[in-house]
Amino acid sequence: MFEEDPVRAMVVSGMALIAATYGLARFGYGLFLPRFTEAFQMGSATAGFIQAGSFLSFCLAAVLALRLAARPRLVVVCAGATAALGSMGVAVAPDVVVLAVSVVLAGAGAGFATPGLVTFIERNIAPARQENAQTIVNAGTGAGLVVAGILMLLTVGQWRLGWVAIAALVAMAAVATLRADRSAGRDRAVGRPSQVRARDLAPLALPIAAAVLAGASSAAVWTFGRSVMAASRTGEETYSILAWMVLGAFGVLGAAAGKIVQVWSLRAAWNLTSLAMAGATIVLGVAPGTSLTAYSSVALFGASYTALCGVLIIWAVRIVPDRAAEGTAVLFIALAIGQALGSATLGVLFDHVSPVLAFTVAGILGIVAVLPAMKRQAGTSSPTALRQRAT
Repeated sequence: MFEEDPVRAMVVSGMALIAATYGLARFGYGLFLPRFTEAFQMGSATAGFIQAGSFLSFCLAAVLALRLAARPRLVVVCAGATAALGSMGVAVAPDVVVLAVSVVLAGAGAGFATPGLVTFIERNIAPARQENAQTIVNAGTGAGLVVAGILMLLTVGQWRLGWVAIAALVAMAAVATLRADRSAGRDRAVGRPSQVRARDLAPLALPIAAAVLAGASSAAVWTFGRSVMAASRTGEETYSILAWMVLGAFGVLGAAAGKIVQVWSLRAAWNLTSLAMAGATIVLGVAPGTSLTAYSSVALFGASYTALCGVLIIWAVRIVPDRAAEGTAVLFIALAIGQALGSATLGVLFDHVSPVLAFTVAGILGIVAVLPAMKRQAGTSSPTALRQRAT
C-alpha cells in the first residue's frame, strides 16, 4: 500500500517516528515516574531535574540537527539511535545516575526527529499539502502516549520490559521513515547551507518568547501529572494510566492545528491552544482525583498541547519559509528550554507547596504565553503569503 502512495508512507512513518521519540522515549518518563520513584527512591526535586536534563538534551540535539540540515537522513538516524539507546539504558539502569543519563539520552531523539522530518516532508510532499502533513505528523505524540499507556498496563511490575519494547519501536519507526524518503541520496545536493546566522532567524523573536512560556506551563502535566493523579487515588494505578492514554488519544486531535490556522488565523490558533492548555493544567491540579474533571482536563491538555506544537511549526514555516526546518528547530528548542525550566522549578516547588499551587503557577505561565502573539508580525496572518513566496 505504501509503495503505491509515497505521500501516505511519508506521513504515516513520520507520525510513527514522532510517536516513538516523543510519546514513548521522551514523555514516557512522566508516565513511568511513579515506578522510578519507588525503584530508585527519588524525591520530587530529583525527578524534576532529570526531566529538565531530558528537555535540555532535546535542545542540544536540535542545535546539532540545524548544523546537519543538509543531511536530513543522518538527522533521522541520530533520532532513532539516541532514543533507542537511551530507552535501553533506562531498561537496564541499576541506579538513579544511570537512569538519569539514559533519560537524557532518550530525550535527544525527539530533538533530532522534528527537524529531520520537516525537511523530509518539504522534499517529498507538494507545497500545497505540506502544512497539513506537518501537523498530522506532529500529532504522533498523542499516539505514542496511548502506546506508552498500553505498555505500562501490560508490564505492571515489570516496567523494564516496557522500556525494552520502547527501544524496539523507536528503531522500527526510524527504519520505516528512512525507507519512505523517496529523495534518498540527495542529501548533499540540497541547496540550503547548513550554517545558520542569528539574523536569519531574528524574525522568530516573538514566537520564541511564546514557546518558552508555553513550554514552562506544560511541564507540570508532562512531568508530574501522572504522579499527582496516582497520589490522589492510592491503590488505583489504572486510574492514572488510563488518564495518560486519554491524554494521548485526544492529543491526536492536534492534527487539526493546520485546519484551525487556515480557517481562522495563526494568532487565534495560538491563543486558543495556549489558553486551553493553561486551563486544563490548573483544573488537573485542583481536582486530580475526580474522574470526570481530571479525565476532561487531560483530554483538553493533550489536544491543545499537540495542536500548539503544530501551530509552532506553521509559525516557523510562514515567517522563515526559506529556513523552515531551522525555524521549527529553534521554536521547539525554545519550547524545550521552557519545559526544562518549568520541570526544575516545579520539582522544587512540589517539595514546599501543594500541587494545586504548583499547577496554578504553571497555568498562569500558559496564559501569559499569549502576549507575544498579540503583536502582529509579518507572515503570520494568512497562508496566501506563504504560497506566493513558494511560487
